[in-house]
Amino acid sequence: MTTLPRRAALGLLLAAAAARAQAQSFPTRPVRIIVPFPPGQANDIFCRLMADKVSEGRFKGSRVVTENRAGASGTIGMQAVARAAPDGYTLGFGSLATLAINPATMRNIPYDAERDFVPVIRIFEGPLLLIVPKDGPRDAAELVRRLKAGGANYGSSGPGSTQHMTGELFLQGIGVAAQHIPYRGAGPMLTDLMAGSLGFAFESAGSALPLVRDGQLRALGVTSDTRQKHLPDLPTVAEAAGLPGFTSIGSGGVVAPAGTPAPVLDTLYEAFAEAMRDPGVKARFDEAGTTALAEGPQEFAAFLRAEQVKWKAVAQRANIVME
Repeated sequence: MTTLPRRAALGLLLAAAAARAQAQSFPTRPVRIIVPFPPGQANDIFCRLMADKVSEGRFKGSRVVTENRAGASGTIGMQAVARAAPDGYTLGFGSLATLAINPATMRNIPYDAERDFVPVIRIFEGPLLLIVPKDGPRDAAELVRRLKAGGANYGSSGPGSTQHMTGELFLQGIGVAAQHIPYRGAGPMLTDLMAGSLGFAFESAGSALPLVRDGQLRALGVTSDTRQKHLPDLPTVAEAAGLPGFTSIGSGGVVAPAGTPAPVLDTLYEAFAEAMRDPGVKARFDEAGTTALAEGPQEFAAFLRAEQVKWKAVAQRANIVME
């Protein structure tokens, strides 16, 4: 049997002891989570809810702070995370867009979503709503008929966004084409949709639901695989439009730079998971039409792998390439 030289074995033991000691004392200063989107967007709001709870609890002496570093479809912020020291003090809030859709659509993405990051925790998932103007189609079947007649358009919060790609997935499913009108954010897109300048859109429940409840927009379906408990009368897009298996779930969670020590990752997960199980935090997510999660690294990684395959196929079929 091959054995390690005594000096090498001692080195490994010392390294392991140092890693354990680091985890036991971690954190000794504020932990920063870079959110690669502007303040006020869903990912930013959800990350802050979790960060504030962790700062009140497990990391009370050190705090967790969020930093918005938006631009270039989230790539600026995620690149900063990839280049950060792998010590647990700089993390990123990764979303479906930055970790699955950007790699599928961008020709020159400045990070490798699989090699540059290690998942820590997935904290939410929420479906999108299929929405139309208040005087638009009464149901998804009518929308499909109008789309098949031609001349329709749809909006999104930006090219290559989750909303854009969900629209493409929908159109591919029903076998028609429609003009995509991209906007710089959900706000102006929703304004034009309410005015009737757009035929339809997919948007997060957090952004669209208040307008639906106020009667300014009409929701035709939800992109989850089952009906949502807060919207029991709203059918899934799959059942309403006759598209078995159609789903699109917005999601996000915390990632760390590759090479972050496992004991530190464990400490981070335990602190974040504790915050996400808090009844008050879960209630805030429910209010936004979103499900709070405390999903571990392995499950988060498996989710991302499946989504990367899915959206790569959608991008290839639609020939979507972002420079």
